[in-house]
Amino acid sequence: MYEERVHILLVEDDPDDVYVMRNLLGDRWDAPFELVNVELLSAAIQRCQEDRFDVVLLDLGLPDSTGLETFYSLYAYATDVPIVVLSGYDDERTAVQAVQAGAQDYLVKGQLTDHLLVRSIRYAIERSRRYHAEEAMRDTSEEFRAAGEIQKKLYPVQPPPLQGFDLAGALYPAKATAGDYFDYIPMPDGCLGIVVGDVSSHGMGPALVMSETRACLRTLAQASSDVGEILTRANRVLAADTSDFHFVTLAMARLDPLEKTLVYASAGQRGYLLHSGCDVTILDSTSLPLGVREDTQVPSSAPLRLHPGDLFTFFTDGVVEAESPGRVRFGFSRALETIRSERDRPAQEIIDSLYREITGFARNHPQRDDITIVVVKVLE
Repeated sequence: MYEERVHILLVEDDPDDVYVMRNLLGDRWDAPFELVNVELLSAAIQRCQEDRFDVVLLDLGLPDSTGLETFYSLYAYATDVPIVVLSGYDDERTAVQAVQAGAQDYLVKGQLTDHLLVRSIRYAIERSRRYHAEEAMRDTSEEFRAAGEIQKKLYPVQPPPLQGFDLAGALYPAKATAGDYFDYIPMPDGCLGIVVGDVSSHGMGPALVMSETRACLRTLAQASSDVGEILTRANRVLAADTSDFHFVTLAMARLDPLEKTLVYASAGQRGYLLHSGCDVTILDSTSLPLGVREDTQVPSSAPLRLHPGDLFTFFTDGVVEAESPGRVRFGFSRALETIRSERDRPAQEIIDSLYREITGFARNHPQRDDITIVVVKVLE
């Protein structure tokens, strides 16, 4: 069953614990394995975007993140990879919360044996495979197809006209129903809200959460143009409704066509501003994903001045996690390079080119995750 090499990402900053993990695996693992070690959450997120791992062993106490927020942040970027949480403390409450949120297991490092570690990894991989297989079977049902047709009507048919800008968006679902979401929302001050989001996991549940998120944001945007305030209020609604089973990584940008400025708030969803030269400004996350904690505040960025020739984009992790037959991930660097090479084309053609590049990279293998891309160009 385990004839192929198993790729394991160990997110651990203590050299002694890394040494112990290598030895425990070496003593019991009966097939080839590759253990990659990183010490920071940020490095783990980047590796998960660029490479494919069979399982992640995640220490909750890292130099750049501690506690359950460490799991939530990584899980937002690696929803398809089984994660086994490691901790130096025997905390049953944290263990239950981690497993409810999507972790496959919770191990206390001081109590680990080679048998326990290997069994946990094997079970995590098999549970994940079985879950995805069952999910694929559910998606063939007539009910899911009907739900998918209804859901399609919630996506924008075309972008609104906006003087001085060329904008486009597209969603390519992996299954009958999608957990991804994008929208254009007119705001009271004449600005335009641009939203891109991704609900954790797949299936009917995430599709329902996506629909609730859309309705919530559209309602809140009629009373406020502060994207941070809108996401903060939406988070309170979603946190009360999702009960730790789903969360939403989402970015909302307010585009001011008169001032030529961009203000954004991001709950775990990264964006990119490509300037007319070669520079790129990362529109990084400003808070935890929506639905994780009811008291989460989502700050807004300072206004970003836009200039003719600039381009900004948001895309979900289905882009960076697309895989070649050799299990190499498409990655955000390749995505940005594709966009940069096509930036003189209309926004819709840039999206079409990026999607063709992804499908070609994957050699037309079945799409594993929803792909959503929004591109906005600043015209002369």
